[in-house]
Amino acid sequence: MKPDPYRIFFPLGVLLGVAGVSIWPLYGFGVTAGYSGRAHALVQTNGFLFAFVAGFLLTAVPRFTGTEAPTRQTQIWLAAILIVSAVASEFQAFGIGTAASLVAHAYVLALVARRFAHRRQPPPPTVALIGLGLASGALGAVLNFAVAWEIVPAFWDLLGKRLLTEGMMLLLVLGVGGYLGQRLLGVAPVALPPGRQERLWAAAGSAILISLIAEYGFGLEWMAFVRAAVVTAVVFGALHIWRRPAIRSTLSWCVWTAQWLTVVSVWLVAAAPKYRVDFLHVLFIGGFSLLIFAVGTRVTLSHGGYDLAAERRSWPLRLGLAMGLTALLARVGAPFAPATYFEHLAFAALFWMGGTICWGAYITTMIGRSRA
Repeated sequence: MKPDPYRIFFPLGVLLGVAGVSIWPLYGFGVTAGYSGRAHALVQTNGFLFAFVAGFLLTAVPRFTGTEAPTRQTQIWLAAILIVSAVASEFQAFGIGTAASLVAHAYVLALVARRFAHRRQPPPPTVALIGLGLASGALGAVLNFAVAWEIVPAFWDLLGKRLLTEGMMLLLVLGVGGYLGQRLLGVAPVALPPGRQERLWAAAGSAILISLIAEYGFGLEWMAFVRAAVVTAVVFGALHIWRRPAIRSTLSWCVWTAQWLTVVSVWLVAAAPKYRVDFLHVLFIGGFSLLIFAVGTRVTLSHGGYDLAAERRSWPLRLGLAMGLTALLARVGAPFAPATYFEHLAFAALFWMGGTICWGAYITTMIGRSRA
């Protein structure tokens, strides 16, 4: 038997996410004497986020393509690599951490590419965004590795980090949202001639990737507005978020909120570059985390053989949503209260950890009890 990969990677993602943000309350309340923002960023991107990316894609892509899921041994090896990357980054051994992350990205990219190459049925039209997202993540991992080992100048460090967040994760959010999000919100797909929809998705993803390289690699800051316009067009065109969800459930409201915050965040980042790092957390906490909670809930229930009616009033998901939004407000408010800046970070981390732990305990329990 080849168990669904989400069973390993979703609980792992929760653990790595809690570890990644724990540095802020530890420092904010005087438990530790210092902190490393780079360690926090690498654990969250290469640990928390990538664990959920791997869990979702390695579960969904075999079904999209009519192929087999990776073996249990493959899943365990990949999970071990992610743990090595996160632990090494947490202890600021960035050379080891980025090397392990590069191996993990290459591993997932190879697993996904092999299944698309041997597909027995057509993939969803948003497949180009998935491919571009994984390519962006792999390029980011290469740059992070090269900077850590002093192969290239530190100048490329920022581009490497952004290719993982505003590149890989944003493209995957748009790709998953453009396909699965329509079903979760009850939005009817737009009817287009064969091939045209795929070309539009590919053009949008390419524009986002080019804008990132132009902005962070070549200093063209105005490309942030191009990226914001493309993201807005994709989300509004595919999901019609100016309307309330046609399906009224806790899960659909969580998806709807995450997509709105994704749109708001890219415009805030473009319009206020002085607060870019702070406003990017609207994307990280509001866009990425909330969508992970929602999609993770659907995957756990549907693949576990549970009644999807549990999505309608899911209290663990409501707690994750409420505490995530509270964490978002605390984090965004930090630069505007310099006297209590680190206290804001500490409370933001505690609320995010609380919501993630509540939701994570729920899905881990459901995974353990699943009938499928």
